[in-house]
Amino acid sequence: MEADKYIVAIELGTSKIVGIVGVKNEDGRLNILATEKEDSAGCIKRGCIFNVEDTASKIQKIIKKLENRLSLKITKVYVGVGGQSVHSISHSVFRQLAEDTPITDMIINSLHAESRSFPVTNADIMDVVPNEYTIDNHLETQPKGTYASEIEAHLQLLVGRPSIKKNINRCIVERLKLPIAGYLMSVHADAAALLDDEEKSLGCALINFGAGTTTLSIYKDNFLRYVVTIPFGGRNITQDISSLNIMMSEAERLKLAFGCAINNGEEPKGIGIEGIDSSKINYQELCRVTEARIEEIVANIVEQLKESGYKDQLSAGIILTGGASLLKELPELLARETKMSVQRGNLQKGITFSGHQEGGLTAYSQSIGLLLLGEENCVEKPIAEKPEPVIEEIVKERSEEIPGEKKKKDHEKKQKKSWDIFGAIGKMTDKVISSTENFLTDEEDENPPRKKN
Repeated sequence: MEADKYIVAIELGTSKIVGIVGVKNEDGRLNILATEKEDSAGCIKRGCIFNVEDTASKIQKIIKKLENRLSLKITKVYVGVGGQSVHSISHSVFRQLAEDTPITDMIINSLHAESRSFPVTNADIMDVVPNEYTIDNHLETQPKGTYASEIEAHLQLLVGRPSIKKNINRCIVERLKLPIAGYLMSVHADAAALLDDEEKSLGCALINFGAGTTTLSIYKDNFLRYVVTIPFGGRNITQDISSLNIMMSEAERLKLAFGCAINNGEEPKGIGIEGIDSSKINYQELCRVTEARIEEIVANIVEQLKESGYKDQLSAGIILTGGASLLKELPELLARETKMSVQRGNLQKGITFSGHQEGGLTAYSQSIGLLLLGEENCVEKPIAEKPEPVIEEIVKERSEEIPGEKKKKDHEKKQKKSWDIFGAIGKMTDKVISSTENFLTDEEDENPPRKKN
């Protein structure tokens, strides 16, 4: 069986950069060893790097902290790819074949490769996600092994701005001289951490409420069918609250403590809100701005669900993740507006945590998903100290000695032992004499002879 793999991943978020290390054992189980984070405000906007130097500096700090915590040398990292420009495009590739041609991996892979050359204006194709295949006018999910005279691959192209990967490369490869083990789509990472086969088969909408963006991905019949990124998130709510003459840090605290997607009219006790000029902020005003922004985001989600064409086919409902998904009453608001069941996501089974469980929070599901998708070992283990030889090994070595040599060594040991005995006796005699002389000398010093009169 293959040895355990240490996987290292970096998630680039609008509010924070997360570094995470986990171990995959031979059974496929994942143990999270450590997470570290740095505030990304000022260097990442809506999931995209815009200040390369600051981002590189923060990633370097994270790498050093992880190495020091685990006493391991990180040699490469996986990086999550997302941002406001990321979305999916439905695309098909058709090929005419000779009659009764066997469909092989080579034919399927060539269709995928051809799709990567499809021109997309102002965007790069970051991933090709296969759906069904049409084989001689029949839909097939697993075409390999069939025979056909024509084949058409139905695909989802995940595209985004060219600058996304370029700036990641500038930060990690050029500045930090650290190889990238792989670029992993953030939507795949969320699904790996939170969705099971039944949910993807029945059909579900996975919504990641981040700080700068909200990403909707739709699964049906075990295939990714639709991806769109809405350029609003939890930070927009915080900014709206700060417009009430409140510092951003205080606005974030108020959002987490008292923010609510549905205002039921009940004012909580113990709330004291003061503006920068010490003027009192009305609680109902706080609720008003919070509701207005979250309702705008939800309205966009509802519209995109309709646009996808799958809204009425998602029997498993809506699953929420991301830090901003923790806003109170958000599941209830989504359920009311979409007429669908809504729940917050839970991590897949087989994921454990060493030490503190900060990584288990919903806000870290994407980072954990990156580890689940990673396949290459990303660290150098420290050299283990050479163990001391055990007594049994020494005895065994002696028993394997040549008989003649053994007798010679035994004779030398006996001779040495006899000399050691006589030497010890001699030393003891000298010691006694020396002690007696010292004793006499000391006694004479203490009792000097009397002078004769």
